Amino acid sequence: MRTLTRGLAAIAAAAALTAGGLVPATAAEPVIDPQGYWSEARLRAAAADELPADQLPADGLPADGLPADGLLADDGSAARAGDRTLVWGTITPANHTIGRLFLRTPTGDTSCTASVVDSATKNLLITAAHCVHPGGPGNAYYTNFLFAPGWNNGPSAHGYWTGTAVGAPAEWTQNKKWDHDYAFVRLAASGGQQLANRVGGNAVVAGAGQAQAKVQVWGYPVLAPYTGQTAQRCDVSTTRVNSYAPDARAACGFTHGASGGPWLKDVQSSGLGSVWAVTSRCESPPAGGSACAGTALFAAPLPPAVFALRDAVGG
Repeated sequence: MRTLTRGLAAIAAAAALTAGGLVPATAAEPVIDPQGYWSEARLRAAAADELPADQLPADGLPADGLPADGLLADDGSAARAGDRTLVWGTITPANHTIGRLFLRTPTGDTSCTASVVDSATKNLLITAAHCVHPGGPGNAYYTNFLFAPGWNNGPSAHGYWTGTAVGAPAEWTQNKKWDHDYAFVRLAASGGQQLANRVGGNAVVAGAGQAQAKVQVWGYPVLAPYTGQTAQRCDVSTTRVNSYAPDARAACGFTHGASGGPWLKDVQSSGLGSVWAVTSRCESPPAGGSACAGTALFAAPLPPAVFALRDAVGG
């Protein structure tokens, strides 16, 4: 993602499958041959969330481009971020529904965070739209998607899963609207099994309020004090940015590399929960710029139309 200099975009997408909104299940879809393109060396070298320079800072998650104490809504109105308790991520036992999504962009290899969600075909991930497509008309989806569930200094026992189709809302692919920054990736079966049947799948929830208690925010942040090699989790209560913008704010200290990570609520003892948003942006430092301040993340509740996109890509 690119630094947002004029306000905060929200994640609240209509999932209409207009032209450019879905890569169909045809020979043109982004299919990986893990034996042909990806290698352990390539995977190790893929910098977390390092998307093209015309879309993102050189290494990461888009900052909102505003000082930490001055947020703007889409209409340009100012609001105070206020003082909030910061939560640094903690290394946790691997949740194998969450992992690193490796991909190929025109400028090189990279990775984001993604999570397995329940679907009829048990083969679906949710992540950020900017992790799969640069946004705007005339642009193609990224390619060579490969998911490593439970990545922990390398692949877990569940190995790697190949992406076969990907879809983002048309509001993103046609208009690059940052308030539609979510997407789904379909995976091929492995050994005759679908991934959700092996690791489980999180529910997808639409229309949740911005203020949620007991939220788990997961990600693979890469800049210090993190390394990108272990799953991190913030346990927070989220708040609404202001009364006229749909963003939720999590006082979580993740840095670049956390894009696409799930915001889970109603987490069960099994570790499964309900994805109601995915990490889209971070708060910028007081001096501005493209870096993450390490003070907050932003997302917005997924809309009801998310289910149409989920079912189209998952099918």
